[in-house]
Amino acid sequence: MFFDLNHKTKDMKYILTIVLSLIWLFVFAQEDRHNTSIHNAWLSCTARPGPNPARGSSHWILYDFKDTYSMHESTFWNFNTPARLNNFNFEPWALQELEGDLQDGLRDIFVDISIDGVNWQEWGRFTLPQANGSGFYEGSAGPDFGGKIARYVLITARNNYGGNCYGLSEVRFKATPATISTTNEEGKSPSFISVSPNPASQFIHIGLEGFPTGNVTYNIADISGKVVSSGIWEVAGPWTKSTVDVQSFANGAYILTVSSKDQTRSVAFEVFK
Repeated sequence: MFFDLNHKTKDMKYILTIVLSLIWLFVFAQEDRHNTSIHNAWLSCTARPGPNPARGSSHWILYDFKDTYSMHESTFWNFNTPARLNNFNFEPWALQELEGDLQDGLRDIFVDISIDGVNWQEWGRFTLPQANGSGFYEGSAGPDFGGKIARYVLITARNNYGGNCYGLSEVRFKATPATISTTNEEGKSPSFISVSPNPASQFIHIGLEGFPTGNVTYNIADISGKVVSSGIWEVAGPWTKSTVDVQSFANGAYILTVSSKDQTRSVAFEVFK
């Protein structure tokens, strides 16, 4: 009995190529995984004064989104670079420890938010799990900001996992646009409005911040200016939430406008089903 070995080998090469490709896709094509390179991380080894004077000199990192957003969930990837040695053929003179260790990962942190980078509000304190130093590291859930509006997020280290420096690999924030009010009487506190999800398919959740207590009117118009929904909301405190059913809306862009006695705010959103 004879076998066509060349044909079989050719098929096996194809199979091997496919298997290796699938392994590559599984191992490396996971967008939530973070590598162990120190070049893809933030590391602070010297305390310095931060943007929020209340924190004094410390190890901190500031995120500036260039505009105001309604902040929601976050994901944190702690410092994921294991201890390394700068060795050359294991010569004694070359065996010197480099900066960066899993113990440098942030542990307990302050989280502050700000609209202008000058006036700060403490969101709260949070504890980050230590990274595992693996290329399969997928981070962990961070703070949920619950719709708070900010342009700046300041992360300040309270302590770490025992290292000499303080590090963080990556942070991802979920947010929706919420820009400062364009109509506002002088001397009044600025007001903000946020819409989520954006785009929406069933409902939109509106957050109002800084509007005066009492009734505000709202209307939603399509891009032609036709009003498709309107009504009155009661503002009972500094932060008010409302919901609008958009299931009957056609796909497209809309403008939500909210007005009180002395200020008006508009924000765009999309409906996509």
